[in-house]
Amino acid sequence: MPPIQHYEGIMKKIFLFFICIFFMSVTVVFAVRNLATTTTYESSTLIKTGAGLIYYVDFVAKSNGGDYILYDAIAPTGGSGSDLSEIKSEGSEVTALGSHFKNYSEKPLRFRTGLYLSVNDGYVTVSYE
Repeated sequence: MPPIQHYEGIMKKIFLFFICIFFMSVTVVFAVRNLATTTTYESSTLIKTGAGLIYYVDFVAKSNGGDYILYDAIAPTGGSGSDLSEIKSEGSEVTALGSHFKNYSEKPLRFRTGLYLSVNDGYVTVSYE
């Protein structure tokens, strides 16, 4: 076998090897993309400490006048939410079993300190990362 043809065969094999490695690495990168946690809460609680993203919030009122507030904090703010800069999402329903859905998946809400949920007479489902 002439030396030039031998090197062409080796080069083709090396090229195909790197193409396969490239496609395997691309699928791994996209497979790890969405690690969102979805949980339903009935009472006020600290959901997460540190930074993260909120993808959607779904609220269902148990009684008339139920509401919720999501804070960028590790504890509720003083008074009735006097620091408005910490509020990330809020909602309420006038009637019992009324529901309220907010979708932030196109542009997720960022929180930096933590995610604290304050709930009054309702169920809140939060998808966050």
